[in-house]
Amino acid sequence: MNDKWILAIDAGAYEVKGRTKDEVFKFRSTIGPYRHLHLGNQMGIGDYIVEYGEEKLFVGNIAWRECHAIREPRDISKAHEETKIRVLVAVHQYGQTKGNCVVVGQPIHGMVKKDREKIENMLLGVHTITVNNVKKTFDIEEVKVAPEGSGAYFSMADRPEEIANIIDTGSSTFNYLRVEDGYFIDRKSGTLAFGAETHREMTENQMTVAILAELRGKWHLAEPTYLCGGIAEYLLPYMKEHFKNIQLIKPVHYRTNGAKTYSPQYANAFGFYTLGKAVFTDE
Repeated sequence: MNDKWILAIDAGAYEVKGRTKDEVFKFRSTIGPYRHLHLGNQMGIGDYIVEYGEEKLFVGNIAWRECHAIREPRDISKAHEETKIRVLVAVHQYGQTKGNCVVVGQPIHGMVKKDREKIENMLLGVHTITVNNVKKTFDIEEVKVAPEGSGAYFSMADRPEEIANIIDTGSSTFNYLRVEDGYFIDRKSGTLAFGAETHREMTENQMTVAILAELRGKWHLAEPTYLCGGIAEYLLPYMKEHFKNIQLIKPVHYRTNGAKTYSPQYANAFGFYTLGKAVFTDE
């Protein structure tokens, strides 16, 4: 009997997006210290009170509403405690007691051995965490760290056989990935150290200009290009002025009751799930 349970988790700085065999989910990434609320907790969907180790935290919408000191590191690596908390909350909500196999994303320029190993080591093993007064102990048996943008590529049902250029528009970084004949091309891929939340003063047009400057000499603008991420749909009209063959990645979840199409912000999560089925033994 195979008891592996794959959780694909795109632990973004603005929202956590994820996919399991049965569910597609997201919740706000915001983390901050717990405090007594004199007007009552007024808990809603996406509000989490988390106890882990010696810490008691607000996570999600309630942290955004009520925390004075928000913990939101925004850099080109996710090898930090906030990623761990976000992933553990996701596993608490959508995982199982045993057999959890997690695929999590990391910006392309953060794909160095030290950071990959740190993410793996901080997630692997047995964890006890309480979320909204429900205490659970579970085991994360395997962890795969994948470059952001690669999930978007694997989420496409009809992947191009020759060239695919992917732009992943995140809240703290933009990642661009070049794929040729199924190979990821490192010298034509990378990370831009800004995102939709880190540089709020930038307009969509200014973001497009910054992307073009980065890609100059690396990609041909007439090549097949695919856009995903949280602000992909807002950027698309501006990108179309320069990229002659660009389209959104909208992943599809096929279930017995029919297919459902999701927005481009879920592309990495869907692709990470596909990757998880390839590298882990499936459910």
